Amino acid sequence: MLKPKRKITKKEIQRDPFLEGIFSLKEHLNEKKQLYTRSIIGIIAVMLAVWLYTNNQSVNREAAENIISKAMVYIDLDDHENAMIHLREVIDEYGSTPAGRVASYYLGRIYFDKNEYEMALPHFERYANKGKNPLLFSSTYRALVEIYKVNNDLTNAIKYQKMATENANSKEERAWTSLGLAELSLANGNKQDAQNLVNGVLEEFENNFELKQKADEITGKIIGREQE
Repeated sequence: MLKPKRKITKKEIQRDPFLEGIFSLKEHLNEKKQLYTRSIIGIIAVMLAVWLYTNNQSVNREAAENIISKAMVYIDLDDHENAMIHLREVIDEYGSTPAGRVASYYLGRIYFDKNEYEMALPHFERYANKGKNPLLFSSTYRALVEIYKVNNDLTNAIKYQKMATENANSKEERAWTSLGLAELSLANGNKQDAQNLVNGVLEEFENNFELKQKADEITGKIIGREQE
């Protein structure tokens, strides 16, 4: 004979762990509803801001590239006045974009070719610090070294010659920049540093006639300084 089912009292229902968990969760959600709503709105706002920033960067990059393309056409035509107008526009409006950094290099190049070194200097320095194209670094460093040599600032000339050596695109280019650094070191009174640089090039490129000839020339200058 089946036993009659025991009735579950209201008090037992209230003590049921599962039901108590649901009731607790509901109460928690009701209490924290405003906080969670704000958090969700905040997350959506951040995601929207990131999307807008990314989209804006893409638009700026495209606009900058269009303007610098026009500038390059004028450079090819040797129309430096119009080229400079477009390069300045890219720098002023989109300086943080890759095109903006490249515009600094080319504007510096135009000033440099016109022997307006003080005007060229900040543009080359900006590219040296923030540029990305290794092919433009070599020319940038050479220009900076020449400008600082003209200004009799050997400390900064040596600084950028070292950067040229560290960022050389080949072993042979590094050898030439090392010899350039040796000459600057000698001019700055560091004969031992100059000799060490020359010796390093001679050891690595003993069969390269041009490098060896330049290295021997610097060695002769070092010996001359020692005899003074």
